[in-house]
Amino acid sequence: MPILLLLYILFGIAAGFEQCPKQCKCAPDPIQPTTRLLMCDIPIGASALPIAHGYSVPSNIRTVFITCRGPTSFPHDLFHRLTGLHHLKIEGCGISQLPTKLFDDLAALRKLEIERIPTAIELTDDLLTPLTRLEKFSVTYSPNVELPSRLLCHLPHLQVLNLSANAIPTLRRDEPCVAQQLLIVDLSRNRLETIEQFLRGVPAIRELSVAHNQLSTIAIGAETPFIQHLEAENNRLIEMSGKLPDTLVHVNIASNSFTEIPEAIFALPNLVSLNISANRVAYDASGNSTAFQSKELESLDLSRNQLTVVPTEWLENCEHSVAHLHFERNLIDGIARGSFANATNLQTLDLSGNKIREFAAQIFPASPILTSLNLGDNALERLASDSLSGLKLDTLDLSTNRFVEVPSAIGDVVKLKNVDLSRNRIAKLAANTFSKIADLHHIDLSHNQLQSVTANVFSSSANLHTLDLSNNRISLIFKDSFAQCPKLKKIILRENAMNSLDEGLLEATSLRKLDISGNSIVVLKWASFPESLETIVADRNQINLLTASSRSKIKTVSLRENRLNMLTSEQIPDSVETFDAASNRIAHLAKGALAHKSQLRKIDLSDNELEIVELDAVRVVEAVHPVEVLLAGNPLECSCQMTWLLQDYQSNSAKSTYVAVKDHANATCRHAVDGRTISLRNLKKDDMLCRYSQVCEPECICCQYGNCDCKSVCPASCRCFRDESFDVNIVRCERNETLLPKREFVVSELPVSATEIMLSGVVLPQLRTHSFIGRLRLQKLHINGTGLRSIQPKAFHTLPALQTLDLSGNSLHSLSGDEFLKTPQILQLFLNGNRFTTLSRGVFEKLPNLKFLTLHNNSFEDIPAALSNLPAIRQISLSANPLRCDCAAQQTRFRLSNDGFAPPMIEHNAVEWMFHNRHLVVDAPKVECVENVTRAFITNDTTILSARPPNVNGDIFVMQMDEFLQNYNVSICVQISSGFFGHEPQNSIIFIVLAVSCSLLLCIFVIIGVSMVRRSHDAINQRRYKASSLNCSTSAGSSPLPMPLLSYHAFVSYSKKDEKMVIDQLCRPLEDDDYQLCLLHRDGPTYNSNLHAISDELIAQMEASQCLILVLTRHFLDNEWKTLQIKTSHQLFAKNRAKRVIAVLGDGVDANLLDDELGQILRKHTRIDMSSHLFWTLLHSSLPSRMPLHHSTSAHDDSSQVYSDIYGIVPSDVV
Repeated sequence: MPILLLLYILFGIAAGFEQCPKQCKCAPDPIQPTTRLLMCDIPIGASALPIAHGYSVPSNIRTVFITCRGPTSFPHDLFHRLTGLHHLKIEGCGISQLPTKLFDDLAALRKLEIERIPTAIELTDDLLTPLTRLEKFSVTYSPNVELPSRLLCHLPHLQVLNLSANAIPTLRRDEPCVAQQLLIVDLSRNRLETIEQFLRGVPAIRELSVAHNQLSTIAIGAETPFIQHLEAENNRLIEMSGKLPDTLVHVNIASNSFTEIPEAIFALPNLVSLNISANRVAYDASGNSTAFQSKELESLDLSRNQLTVVPTEWLENCEHSVAHLHFERNLIDGIARGSFANATNLQTLDLSGNKIREFAAQIFPASPILTSLNLGDNALERLASDSLSGLKLDTLDLSTNRFVEVPSAIGDVVKLKNVDLSRNRIAKLAANTFSKIADLHHIDLSHNQLQSVTANVFSSSANLHTLDLSNNRISLIFKDSFAQCPKLKKIILRENAMNSLDEGLLEATSLRKLDISGNSIVVLKWASFPESLETIVADRNQINLLTASSRSKIKTVSLRENRLNMLTSEQIPDSVETFDAASNRIAHLAKGALAHKSQLRKIDLSDNELEIVELDAVRVVEAVHPVEVLLAGNPLECSCQMTWLLQDYQSNSAKSTYVAVKDHANATCRHAVDGRTISLRNLKKDDMLCRYSQVCEPECICCQYGNCDCKSVCPASCRCFRDESFDVNIVRCERNETLLPKREFVVSELPVSATEIMLSGVVLPQLRTHSFIGRLRLQKLHINGTGLRSIQPKAFHTLPALQTLDLSGNSLHSLSGDEFLKTPQILQLFLNGNRFTTLSRGVFEKLPNLKFLTLHNNSFEDIPAALSNLPAIRQISLSANPLRCDCAAQQTRFRLSNDGFAPPMIEHNAVEWMFHNRHLVVDAPKVECVENVTRAFITNDTTILSARPPNVNGDIFVMQMDEFLQNYNVSICVQISSGFFGHEPQNSIIFIVLAVSCSLLLCIFVIIGVSMVRRSHDAINQRRYKASSLNCSTSAGSSPLPMPLLSYHAFVSYSKKDEKMVIDQLCRPLEDDDYQLCLLHRDGPTYNSNLHAISDELIAQMEASQCLILVLTRHFLDNEWKTLQIKTSHQLFAKNRAKRVIAVLGDGVDANLLDDELGQILRKHTRIDMSSHLFWTLLHSSLPSRMPLHHSTSAHDDSSQVYSDIYGIVPSDVV
């Protein structure tokens, strides 16, 4: 860090002497100041520029650092002419390809670092060939970089190689490539499974790191005879094959899978440090264990293994040299006498986390130099009286054991400075327990069962600095407990059972910090603390009162999570710098509470019950520092007494300083009128309001009189609010359910100086003339849900400042415009939710600035004409009105001009208006066309939608206005031409005369032709048929068919599967009206669908009917219509122009999907939907007038005989 700071300072100096290359900053090189160091920053997506361009002496550049912010590209001449470059670092560059000649001019380069390359690139042989003098090569955190197999061949002088953190799965090396000078190799944090082949190419290696790989075995032998340091932790090693070089001094094989120490490790003669922790090593106590051959071993870490005893036999050859032993987290249950008797150089011994029950005497040598002993987290219940005798320990850890008292053996360690007795079962401290330990600095007795601190426990601890008594049961501290501790600076008493401190700490004259949090203290007495105290932490108590603090010099106070309900100036020490009272019950902060706290920097009042915090309560007079206040989590009100929250307060007095709310992003206040929550960050001056019942404005001279314009009296059942400067005066009156009887609201009682009035739910059926006269400051007026039915002219007279008028949710039927006299500034008018059906044309003439108008949820059928003259309007709402939609007005004018006797049509302009003004309608997607079909026919006032079937409540048809506009010229409204070929009628007289003449001639020829055809047809029929009677009988032996006579009013053709439905829903109502019907399956001849023959009898029955009712259902189309006799007889009947066919369409039948024969019949005759609500009306109007019928009872022969003689019988498999 200091080096970087020096570089940035040098950048400014160098910039004044020479021009630096683009994208770079220049400075003198810290190693050789006569040369230059360049730090280049490449922006995202930009290409690196050649460094030598524009630089006078490129060979003078010694160091270049290139940092990229994203994808980039390197030109081939990026390092052109940098012949003196020694150190190059490339970091974070998303390079897609490195030019082959990129390093051609870098023959003098000594150190190359490539770091955090996110893209896939290849370092080719040709790229690295020019770097013949490179000594240090590093590629790290670049998983997509591919290294060449001849890497070691191209870098003959390489001494340091770092390839860590690249996720390399394997290292490729050509066998002839050997790095004779490579000394340090770092291959850690990759995915290597083997390295033997690579190690044969680095015979001179001294340090090797293969940590955090996937090696299961490692063989380091004759190929690396000089290796000294091996780091192989966090692999999968289970063995080390072969003999290790004798030169190995430091070995780290922690976190592997060894079950025993490899023999190759035991055999190392010069081993100094071994870390084999976190394996599964166990000790063979049979006496056949191998000892370390090295007599230089100083550090041995066997922690987190499976040892059950201390392996002293392994240390036979190195007892006098070993200095640091780690046996923590094993399964050792005891220490035998003399285990470390010969360890004369032992300094650190860690036996924590085992199962040791007893610590005996004579374990250590007679004159030990041991300084740290850790026996924590065992099962110790006692220490032998002389177990620590003669030790010169500096630190002793006996935590997390089973001691019930402080072991007396501790007193023998006279040089002890730190002792940890935490997490035991100590319930009492004997007098003079630590009296023999004069140099004791730190005592940890936390998490025990102590109930009190007596006077003589620490009487001789003159050098004691820190005492931790937390998490005990202490309820009492005797007065002179710390009288003999002149250097005691910190006491931790949290989580105990103390109700008060009384005078127990007064004698601790050097105490600086006290932690008493988590106790049961109710009253905090500042006088019970020594004058030297600077920091007190009393969180999580039951403190509800602070005493006066006249002599206190405390600087930091923390009282979080207590029960304080107020703060005054006397309760807070004047010397305080930081005061934390968060999470209490503080509802009141007295005026001047912080006035004399000149050293105060920060006060935390968050998560309390403060509603109003006045400036006088937090302002500091003669303050040295700005005061930071935290208020989040309080139910603050957006009161006019807190306008100082809008900005950092800055007093005009030079002796005052400002107060800044630092958590304004999290702190909120509640709006006084509508109760919404507002972040202090978004507060505005108009949000800061105070409620009042009666208030006089400043300098008001008529307050003592009843009628006074500058005195505001809040009416009954109303709530009134004002701001600090009286610029805002809001009156809100709502329905009072408890007030009986209900009386009409008196508008004249409203304050004259009101700027905003909201009347909601009060009784106000009428607004009289001059109801709001004299309220010159009124800007917003809301009258909602009052039952308002009428407004007299000049009701809003002389309201020059009124901008928003809300009359929504009432029962208004009409407005004339005279109500708005002298209210020219109205911008927003809300008329929604009333009962308007129309608006007077000039209703808005006196509102020239009207921009926003709401008319939704009324009863408009047409767009009021008044909306056509609103020049300033920007937004209108129209949804939830029953607007009637019809085609354009010019079509109506054309109809009237072409038919002088046509009844007049009412024009409905909603569609045309919406077409031109839809951009103004804010709720356009919700605007609907509504047509009452039933009423339209009754009143003879129809539109283009009157013929549509109702889709709401049986009478109403509803369509989205947007859908109507979309299909306006496509399907709903078809443009009607006013003359032939688009010309006017007066221009088509000649064409009409010619057309009429041609039509007459054509009719004459057609009549003559038809007469001739009929004569010929009648002659044929006379020859074909014999005279016979007509009946519906199908019995054999009946008489031949005669010329057909009318016997039925209608023949009903239907499917056998629909017979019940047809009889119940169609035939029975017609027969009740005296219609004589002949039904296909009830009265007609039987037929076989597999026998395709022509039935003369069926044809005769149909010819004897006035009309044919054809019930088209899916069953009829799939069955009867596919038979020859049905299809042929119906086609013959339809060809008779004297007959009438009525097609009744059932559910699921689409007239556009019928076959050609049936479609031809339907195109020439009447078609009625059975589901139509006008079905019976249309059916009765389509049936012909009933004529007298001829009835005959004579029988006839088989009706199909004549056609069978002519055509024969047609088998079904042929059809």
